[in-house]
Amino acid sequence: MAPSSKPKFDRSQLRSLSALLVIVIAVAGCSRLKSDNNNAAPPAQTNTPATPASAPPVAEGAARPTTWEANADSLNGKDGETMTLSCSPNGTPHNIWGSDIYTADSSICTAAVHAGLITLEQGGTVTIELRPGRSIYGASERKGVTSQTYGSWPHSFVFKTPNTEALVRAAEEATPVLWNTGAAIVPFEAGKTLKFTCPTNGKESSAWGTDTYTLDSSICTAAVHAGKIQLESGGPVTIEMRPGESSYKGSTRNGIKTNDYEKYGSSFIVK
Repeated sequence: MAPSSKPKFDRSQLRSLSALLVIVIAVAGCSRLKSDNNNAAPPAQTNTPATPASAPPVAEGAARPTTWEANADSLNGKDGETMTLSCSPNGTPHNIWGSDIYTADSSICTAAVHAGLITLEQGGTVTIELRPGRSIYGASERKGVTSQTYGSWPHSFVFKTPNTEALVRAAEEATPVLWNTGAAIVPFEAGKTLKFTCPTNGKESSAWGTDTYTLDSSICTAAVHAGKIQLESGGPVTIEMRPGESSYKGSTRNGIKTNDYEKYGSSFIVK
């Protein structure tokens, strides 16, 4: 049997075969490249700037740091709005007016100490509610802080606690005053009746008259003189504003000595 021989191809057939091999290789390469690109992660967007990392948002109702000088007027809130504030430790007391209901220009942190909610040394977190103003704000001494009385002020604040409404009702029913507080803290209106509360362990202060007292006389001292309360126990006092008299005669009653005075334009009696 004759030995087999290799197939013979002319030059043109070789060129055709080479071209075919190039096409096959190119198609296979493109197919692989597409497959690789499909499996790869998409490229980053170069036309969008990266978002910088930011601190987590403050949760609603979270305490807002405040200074001991800050008052509710500076918060620019509206009546009925509540705010939670954080008072720093080692505070310095500032002026406050009112008792349980405070004028909006009172130091919030100092009022919180007065209300027994925080201390000067430790500070703490409190929540206030902004409220409409009042015609009179009382005064009291609590937790080493003494508040002051004041007449009309357009805005107030109270502290939100479980017994807020009970404290507010008590303050509205009878305004707390100190033993040196005179009835002239409110505008004079003949015939107007006002209710106050005098604290225990009182200290006698100045009063002028007997039965009818000058409007600048100490409310609590006049009430003791009139036999309505005692220095030791204090208690509720109701007065009625009266027109002034041409003279006031002092006297000694119930351990209290009142003074004489000449004409004074407004007065009060203890009911």
